[in-house]
Parts: sequence; C-alpha cells; structure tokens
Amino acid sequence: MLERADLEVSLRAERDRWFSLAFTEAGRKHRDRCYSTSALLYEIDIRLAFCAGAWLSVIVLAAAAIEAQFRHVYTEDYDSKAIVLYGENDELRWLRELRNAILHVSKPGTKSSLWKHAPNDLQACQNALEPEAKRAVSIMFRTIYVSGAT
Repeated sequence: MLERADLEVSLRAERDRWFSLAFTEAGRKHRDRCYSTSALLYEIDIRLAFCAGAWLSVIVLAAAAIEAQFRHVYTEDYDSKAIVLYGENDELRWLRELRNAILHVSKPGTKSSLWKHAPNDLQACQNALEPEAKRAVSIMFRTIYVSGAT
C-alpha cells in the first residue's frame, strides 16, 4: 500500500506527464518565432504550480504568460487592455474572464465560475478547478507556440 508521500509523488509525476503531453500536442509550428522571455519564465512557474495542483495560480499565470507574449512579441502594445489585444478570440476571452473572476473579488452572492460546490467546502471547490487549469495551459501553449496573435 502506498504511503501518502508516495501518492503525492505519483500524482505530481502524473501531472508533469500531462503538462509535457499538452506541450507536445500543441506542437511548435513556428520554430523561428520570437518568444517573450517573461512568458517563458511564467511557463516554468506554471509547470510547478500545475504539478502541485495550485489551480488558481495556474490559471492566473497562464493568462499572464499569454499577455506577456502579446505585449512583447505579437503587438508591442503595452497600453491597451487585454480585451483589445485579444480581439474576438473566444478562448482568450474565456481565460481573461476567469482570471478576472479570480483576481477581482465580487460581492457575496454574486454568481461565480469559481464556486462549483458549496462555499463551506473549499477543498472541493479548489479541486473542481483542475479542468479549467488544464484548459488554461492548453490555451497558453497553443497561443504562444502555435497560433500566435490570430
């Protein structure tokens, strides 16, 4: 029977494999493309947060990495709001709105995409954000390494 520490190591290894696979699946169609060094640094922290199961951090950092890539490489626009930079991209809009829900607290009782369980079950709410974190990572990889500023 595995001890708790062994289970945590196994879970981290499984998450690390998922992260690597998500990167590989995104592919790197533009090997000659420039990359924001800030975005690449964020990516390191995103991987660490992902492997630890820190879903809110993953989401916020993925949004930050995409914004850095847009500002430093795709647009050289350091003034416009992200909504303007991203245009009509539905995935980037979803991620920006989720990031905003995390960073900008709303009044109690306001509908939120963060609370998937009763507020008294914080761990269940946190655990339920794993699919959103995975989606954020996939969007980040596709935006930075594949699709660019489209």
